[in-house]
Amino acid sequence: IGGVGKTTLAKFVYNLNFGYFEISCFLANIRETSKLPNGLITLQKQLLSTLLKNEKIKISSVDEGIIKIRNALCYRKVLLVLDDVDEPDLVEAIFDMKDWFGLRK
Repeated sequence: IGGVGKTTLAKFVYNLNFGYFEISCFLANIRETSKLPNGLITLQKQLLSTLLKNEKIKISSVDEGIIKIRNALCYRKVLLVLDDVDEPDLVEAIFDMKDWFGLRK
């Protein structure tokens, strides 16, 4: 559903809440970027450079990016907003998150 303000609302909620987290990232244009050559790696680099505050992130494969993202997020309180995702498989391809979430103690 285009043009109803979903991105604006997501950004508003993000801006209200990012301060409650150790690290946060609002990653926009997921769908468009993922369709570009090396789009998944580009998205991984964008995420890592925001989270780690480092412009020179080097990733040579999607699998390497998944490992670096997992290490960056491990045991941290994180707010991550992925805007413009139209396929759940896309999130899985970028992050391979199926076993990331467990019970909190």
